Amino acid sequence: MFELTQSPFGKYRLYTLHHPETGDGFSIVPGLGATVLELHFRGTNVLDGYQSPEELEAGKWGKSALLFPFPNRLKDGAYRWLGENHFFPINHAASNNAIHGFVRYEAFEVVRIELTNETAELTCRYDYRGQHASYPFPFSLEVTFNMSYRSAFHVSFFLKNRHKEAIPVGLGWHPYFRLAGTAGEHQMQLPTCQLVEIDERMIPTGGLRTFPDFSKEKRLGDTALDNCFKVADEHTLYHLHLRAGTRLLTLAASRALFPFFQVFTPPDRQSIALEPMTCNVNAFQTGDGLVTVPAGGDWTAAFGLEYRE
Repeated sequence: MFELTQSPFGKYRLYTLHHPETGDGFSIVPGLGATVLELHFRGTNVLDGYQSPEELEAGKWGKSALLFPFPNRLKDGAYRWLGENHFFPINHAASNNAIHGFVRYEAFEVVRIELTNETAELTCRYDYRGQHASYPFPFSLEVTFNMSYRSAFHVSFFLKNRHKEAIPVGLGWHPYFRLAGTAGEHQMQLPTCQLVEIDERMIPTGGLRTFPDFSKEKRLGDTALDNCFKVADEHTLYHLHLRAGTRLLTLAASRALFPFFQVFTPPDRQSIALEPMTCNVNAFQTGDGLVTVPAGGDWTAAFGLEYRE
């Protein structure tokens, strides 16, 4: 039977859902971005997450952050929607861009927890009133985290547009995975995809090029990546694989919902970020993959992780 424990985490509340017999479970801080801190499969934590409330609040590298209303970078933080200009704060000084939206800094409320012998499910919700001038469009966002004793983890999203007009939407997740001591020790395999070519500010130039480097499982070694990839049209469901020894972690997503993904090897080389994204980098300006949710309408998306050893 899955069990729930709650404990203080600085000024926040840490929720831990865990199956004592299988070792499967996860821990999450809903009060700051619904951030997952640990993800256990058969007793093994596969996430490189924040270890303290101070680290969580600092938010370095956006570990396991929910990226909304846009993932990745937005050039100069600027975009135009329905004839109006809007500006997100520049929060990536190195490139003078806005990055990863604002939901990762907001407080979610836990609205449902369901525990059985086979699954643990937690749903949390963020009701946004449109208070930021950068995105004056009210919405409600529900995120459900579901862990199965079969070593499967699913994340699903339900968005309700509460604005009087259509709103632009982009979504991503930012987990850093670690199955071995360093990033280079992992084997990685990517689906058939194209690399999004970028300029010196990491903004797409409009070019795409074939990227066959990890079309077959290959040791990461010294490879350094901070790149967005577009999934090939041939895929309906695609998979990102990480392996270390006998341990295999697979992220599965629908190309229709998540046609892009980012791979990032942080400078400390301790983990690898595999980031499903519903749109391309800078989509609020280019519209590449941008989702439009009509007034009063809703939108759903989901992806999953599986673990084997």
